[in-house]
Amino acid sequence: LLFLVQVHGQGGVKFQNWAKTYGSSPELYFQPTSVEEIREILDMARQRDKRVKVVGGGHSPSDIACTDDFMIQMGKMNRVLKVDKEKQQVTVEGGIFLSDLNVELSKHGLALANLGAVSEVAAAGVIGTGTHNTGIKHGILPTQVVALTLMTASGEILECSESINGDIFQAARLHLGCLGVVLTVTFQCVPQFHLHEVAFPSTLTEVLDHLEDHLKRSQYFRFLWFPHSENVSVIYQDPTNK
Repeated sequence: LLFLVQVHGQGGVKFQNWAKTYGSSPELYFQPTSVEEIREILDMARQRDKRVKVVGGGHSPSDIACTDDFMIQMGKMNRVLKVDKEKQQVTVEGGIFLSDLNVELSKHGLALANLGAVSEVAAAGVIGTGTHNTGIKHGILPTQVVALTLMTASGEILECSESINGDIFQAARLHLGCLGVVLTVTFQCVPQFHLHEVAFPSTLTEVLDHLEDHLKRSQYFRFLWFPHSENVSVIYQDPTNK
């Protein structure tokens, strides 16, 4: 009982993803504020033979975060830990929303090279679910990660990068919630930039027939298809000094 009070587990919490397509009722719901509390939660789960799922913004359209056992919501571990302007890198706690990170990066003249369509998502979550945006020259968001720290089920903390625990690092960049709790993430940034957007109507047939041409014309090309029709909105976004 004392253990439960220390880590503030709550019962009766109903979790739903943003689209309300999936939900679950975890036995205990935690919002830790420190690494020590996370370790206590994992210790408790191991003692009780419970599975643990970690959730951020809850925007995944899948049921990846759902569980009837223990759920950890990382929203209170949301600090920017370090900004290295020389290397153009930022280290953050796993629960920080990208909307808050973007504001902080702007203060230092930095930005992430590519973002998803939604900013109210947590750093550890966007890499763990393979969040993407667009642009043939840009990878998914996990490709911008240069280091991370991970707490395994045993409570061990692993520092991971290309040169340290390299195999685990490659897996943890798109962890799917399977490897442990992502405590911190270090992103490679770029100098802050502005985009000029051009949008125009087209047809699905035209876009698919000339897809390679569209990809070459714009750094951030995307198109929105209106189902059950040929209607498409083509969007070009490119860096500008204006």
